[in-house]
Amino acid sequence: MDSVPGYLVIFCLGILLGGLPTKLLSISIHVWSLLPKPSSILPSLDHLFLRADYLRNVEVKLLDRHQVEKLYGEETWQRQSYEAFGAQLVRKDKIFPCLFGTRGFKGNELDFVFLPSEDLGSKNVAQVAAKSILEYHKQVRSRGPNTSLVMIAPRSAVEHSVDEYHKLFWSLLHGLRKLDPKPWPRDVPRDTSAERWCFNFDNTSAFFAVQSPGHVQRESRYAPNMCIVYTPRFVIDALFPNPKNRESTTKTIRRLVDRYDTIPRSPDISSYAAPGTTESRQYFLLDENKPAVCPYESLDDDEVPGQSSYA
Repeated sequence: MDSVPGYLVIFCLGILLGGLPTKLLSISIHVWSLLPKPSSILPSLDHLFLRADYLRNVEVKLLDRHQVEKLYGEETWQRQSYEAFGAQLVRKDKIFPCLFGTRGFKGNELDFVFLPSEDLGSKNVAQVAAKSILEYHKQVRSRGPNTSLVMIAPRSAVEHSVDEYHKLFWSLLHGLRKLDPKPWPRDVPRDTSAERWCFNFDNTSAFFAVQSPGHVQRESRYAPNMCIVYTPRFVIDALFPNPKNRESTTKTIRRLVDRYDTIPRSPDISSYAAPGTTESRQYFLLDENKPAVCPYESLDDDEVPGQSSYA
């Protein structure tokens, strides 16, 4: 078979983009696996079908502030972690550096999801995070200018170092990459040390800000639970109407960071694609001023030794 009929390709894409009932999707994936396919489309479409299969039964519900407070009682870890996250944003003794995060929380523009495990490298957590991002993308443009998706994990029974939390975070991004339903953008390098590298999922560039229980000196990055704040780049760009506004706001935020933390501001913080920088060192700042080097040269690499692969 030298080529796949056009109607079959369209049908396959319809499954991926439009969705089908679970049983029909399972049958379609099985049939696809049996069909002879040309080498030119075999790897990419096979991968997309595999990723669709992983997420088809995953159910998530994104919650705003009012829904979290209504659904979870004060004794639950979900409510306690949410309260701790919000309390830091609205502290009266210190102004939290991320002004947009504070506005988003006060204005009920943030969406929350609670991850099923503290093991961020697990298949289950990656699936929930991936489905949450996909659901968030469906509604992000209606959630206000200061919106972000906040993913919170349960507390670990074992105390971890900041370096260990850093590796856990990257294991999650590695898992997300394996579940991405769309190809990596051609104009974004795959090398995580590249100046123009940034995380992409569902064909959307995004920025992360991560808080962990291990941070002490960098107080703005502390939380009793791992908190992973996901913000699409187009949301960030829309906050700055012009370069002068961006420069002024950036200076204000950096001054607030200097007052908030007991450690000097990280030298890794910079504008996207600035010469000599990479965004991969900015998502998870360490608790000391040394580069937070991504453990993966590319998120398409095999697993870091000692971790398991599931895709």
